[in-house]
Amino acid sequence: MSSRMELIILSPTGGARRIPCGAVNLTAMDNEAGEGGGSVGIRPGHMEALIALEPGSFVTAVRPGEEPVDLKLPGGFAHVKNNAVTVLLTAEEENNGTDI
Repeated sequence: MSSRMELIILSPTGGARRIPCGAVNLTAMDNEAGEGGGSVGIRPGHMEALIALEPGSFVTAVRPGEEPVDLKLPGGFAHVKNNAVTVLLTAEEENNGTDI
């Protein structure tokens, strides 16, 4: 099993950013009753999943031996499949001017 994965951020305007990493941490949105959300860690070999992201939360790409990459996102969905986490944003990224 590979110890590498990729974080892919897709904006609504067609921009994309790819970040090789060893793990991804994100914040899932609560349901209407305020349950079920919280921090989710994705590691290589994770089962397929679709996760609604908490608006204004951070997604972190953990890169072994390097500084993590923190991206503040306006909200969206994360799809986990085949050692990749693809984040589909619902609005443009709000990462202090960092373009996708």
